[in-house]
Amino acid sequence: MMNPIKNIEINPLQASSSLGAAMFFLGINNAVVLMHGAVGCASFDKVTLTKHFRENIPIVTTALNEYGAILGGTDFLTSGIKNIYEKMKPDFIGIASSGLTETSGEDIAGIIRDFKEKQDLPFSKIIYAGTPDYKGSLEDGYMQAMLALLEDFSGKETYKTFKKSKKLTKSVNVFCPVSFTPQDFLELREAVGYFDLKPVMIPDLGLSLDGHLDERGYLQTTAGGLGIKDLENIHNSEFNIVTGLSLGNAVKSISELTGLATYYFPNVCGLKNSDKLFNLLSELSGKEIPEKYKRQRRQLMDAYLDTHFYFLGKDIALALGIDLLDSFSTIYSEMGANLKIGISTKFSNDIKYRFLNFYEGDLDLLDNYRNVDLIVSNSNAGFYVKDFRIPLLKAGFPLIDEIGHGYKHYILYRGAVNLAVESANLLNKG
Repeated sequence: MMNPIKNIEINPLQASSSLGAAMFFLGINNAVVLMHGAVGCASFDKVTLTKHFRENIPIVTTALNEYGAILGGTDFLTSGIKNIYEKMKPDFIGIASSGLTETSGEDIAGIIRDFKEKQDLPFSKIIYAGTPDYKGSLEDGYMQAMLALLEDFSGKETYKTFKKSKKLTKSVNVFCPVSFTPQDFLELREAVGYFDLKPVMIPDLGLSLDGHLDERGYLQTTAGGLGIKDLENIHNSEFNIVTGLSLGNAVKSISELTGLATYYFPNVCGLKNSDKLFNLLSELSGKEIPEKYKRQRRQLMDAYLDTHFYFLGKDIALALGIDLLDSFSTIYSEMGANLKIGISTKFSNDIKYRFLNFYEGDLDLLDNYRNVDLIVSNSNAGFYVKDFRIPLLKAGFPLIDEIGHGYKHYILYRGAVNLAVESANLLNKG
């Protein structure tokens, strides 16, 4: 659907694909992200992620200059990899490109492949994701990094001759979207574990960016996350679970690359979708749904009953990434809320019916909806909230003007309770 109101984007929701790739790589244990491009490309991503997560973000750069951009950046890239390994000793190096390096037309994947073949040192795993910032979004870069990782650890050519070893004890691959907070990762991990299944979270920002002080002190690499050994055994898991509307186009590739049955959930938020997940886990594991989650389900139904009065006759505007827009609109719809407008990073026919108006792109579209009762968006919506004097529920990316969002979660039954109560309180104050 074309944007009928503006022909340019004033304040876009969409973040660069290199940011998305970096976020994925940061969910791998003892990892470093290498941005292949100019210093400014890496600096912007590092500053934004540091402000968002309030944690150490191990991003370094190849510091490509005019000489490298014109005559080739091979030396910059290979020297960068060597320096990282010698000084930081990571288990994993995730390489993301930039608009500068992609525009020059170099075969970055070929350079890395030749480098790995020629080097004699026991280098860590090195994965490259092509993420020019003039193409795609945060979600696209994240998915690109995810598929690049899978292709390297279980590439199509390798998989054709791959022989499954004995399955790991009830291991399950859980592919999570870029919209998840660290607490979301931890909540989903715990839920899967209640069914006597070992969750392999891909990636796992719940262990790397959950806001903990590591006993080893300051680290130059990620302090937790998805382990390399788990990645090497992804074929031996029982099945895959893929969550997130933005990962819908990756489901087929994930199934083919892992060779496992794959179950897809556009979101795992609210009553209906949480029911689907728990029923699937119960069916596949042979375990009854734990009483803990049965009680949380009853608590959610009571929260819906308690809060729906606050939504009566109120209009809500949501300006979020496509995953959170889907998740939040699911919960609000279950409460009978009036969704006046939805603005997102992508257009989706699957969720447009929930909104009276649905657009792709620009936060500045909020300027045409000054009469709503609540805005749900990231920190960049603060200008409109101040100008319109409308309550703002801050969610999504980036959140750079407050702390604590990493401890929040909006998935499963309890997450829906959190959103219902938080929104109702803002509407009541408004």
